[in-house]
Amino acid sequence: MSVPSFEFLGFAALVALAINISEKPAWRRFILFLANVAFVLSLSHDPKDLAPFFMFLVVGFIAIKVVERIKGQGVYTLMLVLVLLLFCWLKQYAFVPHGLFLPYVYLTVGLSYVFFRVLHLVIEAHDDNLPGRLDPYAYFTYTMNFACLISGPIQLYRDYLETESLDPLAIDLPAIGSALGRIVLGFFKVTVLSAPLAGAQDRIVAIVLGHDATLAPILCVVLLLLLFPTYVYLNFSGYTDVVVGVARLLRLRLPENFDKPFAATGFMDFWSRWHMSLSNWIREYVYSPLLIALMRRFPARRVEPYLAVFSYFVTFFLVGVWHGQSSEFVVFGVLNGLGVSVNKLYQDLMIRRLGRPAYRKLNAHPIYRSISGGFTWCFFGFALMWFWNSWARLGAIVSALGPTTIVAGILVTILCFAAGRWAVVNIGAALRRLEGMAVVTEAMPLARTVVLSTLAFAVIAVAVILNAPAPHIVYKGF
Repeated sequence: MSVPSFEFLGFAALVALAINISEKPAWRRFILFLANVAFVLSLSHDPKDLAPFFMFLVVGFIAIKVVERIKGQGVYTLMLVLVLLLFCWLKQYAFVPHGLFLPYVYLTVGLSYVFFRVLHLVIEAHDDNLPGRLDPYAYFTYTMNFACLISGPIQLYRDYLETESLDPLAIDLPAIGSALGRIVLGFFKVTVLSAPLAGAQDRIVAIVLGHDATLAPILCVVLLLLLFPTYVYLNFSGYTDVVVGVARLLRLRLPENFDKPFAATGFMDFWSRWHMSLSNWIREYVYSPLLIALMRRFPARRVEPYLAVFSYFVTFFLVGVWHGQSSEFVVFGVLNGLGVSVNKLYQDLMIRRLGRPAYRKLNAHPIYRSISGGFTWCFFGFALMWFWNSWARLGAIVSALGPTTIVAGILVTILCFAAGRWAVVNIGAALRRLEGMAVVTEAMPLARTVVLSTLAFAVIAVAVILNAPAPHIVYKGF
């Protein structure tokens, strides 16, 4: 069963109806458990394909229980390493000897997100922070929650437990309307907006590699840097809209993954807005512990900023490496680590040179913010070149375009994005002023209904006309 698809939406609707029949937490947990089992079985009907996935779940649960009952740093470290190595083995990372891999194709969809949940539970068990008793039933419903199994978001156990049984969200007509609106918007992003961008990107690569003069080389660079990040955003944020809306119908709250990443004015700011459930998780469980450990080892105040820079690099290097098993993703990780750590160094330098008030004033200037935003988005697009390319194709693209054209294209991309961002900010400010008018405020509910109805019609029309399978979700492979 693919997410998002009309099949998934029908399945979720049936689960939502069943789960809301009773107010009893035990009933809701039982229905969610059955739905999780049914969803996993829909991914593969062959027990052999599912066995490695469930083996990982069993080993994870055993690791949690061992850490709960046997206190000690050695046991805790051993369990962390066991879970990590098992994950790397099942995901077939390049450093694992090829001869050790299982000799058949098995289910790994969603394994990376389950890994984060299991690792989170092991860490919280060690710190005695698990709320309540974690039995196999609760463990399965949390780690395999069908609403966010495929591509997240990564939800912490205490947040899941809060709405799953302790304080479920109310369900009424406004809540249903809001959830359905979110689902429609998500389907529109994935089905109508993101799919053509993927096709356009393939066409531009073909033009570049074929030395076709249809487009100017500099324009090709600009489009290659802008199209794929935009595609990923629309594809992944659309998926997130769908699953957040579905979870709301189940009376669950999922964390948000995006907060206007186009508005980011630096790489640190960008990662506080992009795939937020991942960046928040890795800050809490990698960056903060690493920085604290380094500060204890090197307590001098003068080195503290550099320890933070190093910790940022390690943290976001791991974010990049998590995305894939090949050497291309190592470079992607290095670029992400450099982006965040250099951004941190730059901030520290500017604050020392200008002072905090003056730097804050500079950072608030519209032109400065626009250029910073253009540079940030361009750098992210550059880093993503290793996300969707092989070394051979990257080499062919660089050879076809040439260094001068690439540098010129990067500069044009920064300026184009900065100009577009400046225009969007000013249009947004004008619209916010209009929202204060009584006539506009009264018309908003009707306008929202009309817009969502139009989007829903567009999704259905595209699905019927193309008669294609459900769109591919970029992060489904992780």
